[in-house]
Amino acid sequence: MRLGRTAVIGGEDDAVRSLASIAYVVLGVMIASQHDYYTDLATVSRVVSAVVATALWPLVLFGANLHLSLGLT
Repeated sequence: MRLGRTAVIGGEDDAVRSLASIAYVVLGVMIASQHDYYTDLATVSRVVSAVVATALWPLVLFGANLHLSLGLT
């Protein structure tokens, strides 16, 4: 009986982690979008900046400028 309960708890834990991950990415997309990281994604630098800003969105909230200049076109 104990194994069944452990499996259910583990499944719930995975579901919570999945929802938290989705929420983190959705918040990242929203915040990066508000700070113009998704405008004009014509260069590699801008695409990388958008991905980094989405992943590190708490830094964007604190005012970090994650617009990267990679020297690539």
